[in-house]
Amino acid sequence: MNNPYMFADEPAVQAKKLPEDYWKVLIVDDEPEVHAVTKLALSDFSFLGRGLKFYSAYSGEEARELVNEHPDAAIVLLDVVMETDDAGLQVARYIREEVHNRFPRIILRTGQPGQAPERTVIINYDINDYKSKTELTAQKLFTTVMSSLRSYRDIMSIDQSRQGLEKVIAAATNLYALQSMESFVDGLVQQLSWVLGGARETFYAVADRTGRSDKFEVKAAYGRDSDEALGQAIRSVLPRDALAEVDQVVRAQSVYYGEDFALAYCRSNSQPQGALLFLRGFSRTLTEDDKHLLQLFAENVQVAHDNVISWQDADRFLATMADEWMTELSGGESARASNPVASLAHQLSEGVKHKDTTHVMAATRLYHQAEGMFQQLQQENTAATIAICQQRINRSLRALSESKHPATQMAYLALRERSERWDGMGLPSGKEGAQIAMTSQIIQLAGLLGNWLQQELGEDAILARLDSERGRYFAPELLDYIQSHFADLATTYKKQQG
Repeated sequence: MNNPYMFADEPAVQAKKLPEDYWKVLIVDDEPEVHAVTKLALSDFSFLGRGLKFYSAYSGEEARELVNEHPDAAIVLLDVVMETDDAGLQVARYIREEVHNRFPRIILRTGQPGQAPERTVIINYDINDYKSKTELTAQKLFTTVMSSLRSYRDIMSIDQSRQGLEKVIAAATNLYALQSMESFVDGLVQQLSWVLGGARETFYAVADRTGRSDKFEVKAAYGRDSDEALGQAIRSVLPRDALAEVDQVVRAQSVYYGEDFALAYCRSNSQPQGALLFLRGFSRTLTEDDKHLLQLFAENVQVAHDNVISWQDADRFLATMADEWMTELSGGESARASNPVASLAHQLSEGVKHKDTTHVMAATRLYHQAEGMFQQLQQENTAATIAICQQRINRSLRALSESKHPATQMAYLALRERSERWDGMGLPSGKEGAQIAMTSQIIQLAGLLGNWLQQELGEDAILARLDSERGRYFAPELLDYIQSHFADLATTYKKQQG
């Protein structure tokens, strides 16, 4: 039986969706009522999909602790008069001059404007707004907070772009190295995420050389959970809605725009697959200019990465060629033929009972071929010229680092240790004593001795020079051998010189 007085069902009340992220607001005031009213007036505040999270301090001392605990606070609502007449002003000075945090927007609120005149305070303290508590209605507080957050967003965008540019500049000095290339891309990704409206999460993932679309590995990440994402497969860190679009984006080599994310394929010209760029959590709707910039990034960023891969391929090829030459020279007499310095190295190596005399000969020939590239820098043996020379070795001869042949590795090590000293006062690493490879010292000393013999310096002059270097540049046993076998060494050199 129906009851005519039965109440109608109440409409279902949908729970209000709470924001996932918040802007931090520090409230500094000695009156608890001010804290309560402020939180009430701004309880439903939202900007760019983020609410407000409040932190309270009731004195200047508590405010300093709060500032240290929350350096990422967006706004500081700061009372002037608390335990002292200028406690708030001292907090403002502490934030800017001692903590050196220039990002939070400091809004000064005072109930006693006469204690701190607005003109004087604005001139002498780095604050961003000055309000009397009597004029600060709920609407004006809302407006003030909104405008301050917009300023904070823009300042953070500029700073994040600056940090990204620093990474780009730092990496640009060494772009042939894959590690620097990844840092370069990381800087570009950080800049891009902020240029496109401050994306909260950005991943850049590169395919492995097999070209499998399920093997994209995150090489650069920015934003929330970025540290955890680095080195992971892109499919393991993407949200479900983006994951569903990966295969289509890779097949079509296109850009997909979701409700709150963008997924772009970055084409490669030297590998089966390129890279994937993922951005999520934009602070605004992307414009056509934003999409054009994203497309430009996707079309060009992988080119730089491809260049590094090509350089590495070339290095491996050149290293293989060097190894083949070393194999041929390591046959024995061919390494000494028409090369008196290699013969000196051979005799020095045998004299100190080094186990690999044949490879030392071959390495000596490669070393002195390469060393000619740096002779013009040897006129001035200063720390600056040595550093420049070392950079040229690292860049020009990087292919040798890929070598497999022992003689090639010896030559490369000798080039890198060419300015080290037995007493530890050398560059670039300050190696000392046995830390410097004996083969490096044999190769260098053979060249030095050969140069002096070519200049036809007398035995006494040469031995005097070597004796003056004792304990400084070369191993004592090498110098001892030269002094006791100088005549034999000189004969060997002159015989090979013809």
